[in-house]
Amino acid sequence: MSEPPLQPVLLVIVPPDWEADPAALAELRRCLADEFGARLSLRQGTVPMREPLPLYCGVWPDSVRWHARREVRPRLAQAFFNLDWLNLDDAAV
Repeated sequence: MSEPPLQPVLLVIVPPDWEADPAALAELRRCLADEFGARLSLRQGTVPMREPLPLYCGVWPDSVRWHARREVRPRLAQAFFNLDWLNLDDAAV
């Protein structure tokens, strides 16, 4: 018997100081499952990063991967954020 093909997985390395929006994260999971038959795996980074790093693991046919990248990029931007722009260190208390 041959083994079934590996399910596509989007592994996202999230910067250590970033937060997730639960509703946007649920939408990202839904999009991956419904549109591409993929699942989402999240890992917290251990070093400073400018933004989340998406890694496409498993079997992603070339045409599907191209569409997935186009669909995933804006959803990643909605799902993860940091609060550096607030500049809380400079705020007067």
